[in-house]
Amino acid sequence: MDELGVNKNLPVLRLNRASTGVSQFDIMLDGGYRNPSTVALIGPGSPEKTVFAFHFVSAGIQAGDKILYITTDRTPDELEKMAGEWGITIRSDAVKYLDCYSLTISAQTPSTAKPNVVQISSPSALNELSLAINEALEQTQGKRLRVVFHSISTLAVHSQQESLFKFLSLVEGRLKNANATTLLLVDEGMHDDKFLTMLKHSVNEEFTIKISEGAKLVASPDLPIEVPIRIGPLGVEVD
Repeated sequence: MDELGVNKNLPVLRLNRASTGVSQFDIMLDGGYRNPSTVALIGPGSPEKTVFAFHFVSAGIQAGDKILYITTDRTPDELEKMAGEWGITIRSDAVKYLDCYSLTISAQTPSTAKPNVVQISSPSALNELSLAINEALEQTQGKRLRVVFHSISTLAVHSQQESLFKFLSLVEGRLKNANATTLLLVDEGMHDDKFLTMLKHSVNEEFTIKISEGAKLVASPDLPIEVPIRIGPLGVEVD
């Protein structure tokens, strides 16, 4: 798609963008995250990153995009319940889950029997996860794709750093070729500076949630300013 293409109904928004699901951020980003691209969302172990992911998924469902959600520390049912608590509806039938979590806790949840949930043996099973991603890509039928890794940090805990970055390099290439915008959730406090530097070099866009004097701010080279946010009854709100 033409990099200079714009949405005729909303001329400020570029066509080669995937909405963040938060209107104020879409305006500042000319329509959202780039498409295709890999986006790192880095921050503390608080709910903001997860709520951003829910907004991204919900916007994709509304746009008719395919959704692939890789979960490493929650069951699909838990994720959908969490989204509902923030006023965000995620329809199970609209999301393909690669569930790396349930089998690690021997969870016998209703989601394990759903056709849209693929069970992965553990977050350390990168080859198994890679194959499942390939199979999911074969089912996208040429539609635009949104992918969430929730989270990269959990994969890092269970894998050698070299193996993880090799996995990410291969998978990110496949996803971009499939016209995907991929959101990587990263818990900043779980990684050293070397890991974060390597990760930032591997992605197209990065957004960092910072805490300053009690306020939470989103910073990025792609944003004109550091944006103050809070979590309200409808999810992420810009102050």
